[in-house]
Amino acid sequence: MDITGVVLESKYPQFHFLIKGPMQQVWRDGFPVQEQKIIDLSFDRYLLEVDVAAREQEWTAEERESVARGIEVSLNDPSFRDMWVHEIPKPPLPWPTYDETHHNQIPSIAQATGMVHAAIAYEQRGREGGPRESVVSKLQQLADEVEVESRDPEAEAEEIFAN
Repeated sequence: MDITGVVLESKYPQFHFLIKGPMQQVWRDGFPVQEQKIIDLSFDRYLLEVDVAAREQEWTAEERESVARGIEVSLNDPSFRDMWVHEIPKPPLPWPTYDETHHNQIPSIAQATGMVHAAIAYEQRGREGGPRESVVSKLQQLADEVEVESRDPEAEAEEIFAN
């Protein structure tokens, strides 16, 4: 399992998940002793970014491998339900026939229905096959135009003094 970019979610707010790491040599009472390093995955407000934990705890390559194995074993165990991989929900379709709509018609339909920002979000983060740059750029131009038009200083002054 590749843990690069993985974000874990827990059902407990301050969950600590302990993983047995590689063997290390420590000294007890003047004698060397081999023991396994314990790696603590500390969740903060239900989430843990594995890359951030690796950077903060300065994991070696062996420790990263141990963490990856430990996470994979736990996630594949059907009886373990304390943590799972966090997935960002995909934005919904702006309108029911969005995927069947020709790419040249999307900006005009989005503008007519007031769904420009929803179409941008879906195109960038939810569309199968990734975003289409031509559609995103046209939608972004429409969004910028709407923001410029909505910044009417006279209307803002009227709203301030209306109360």
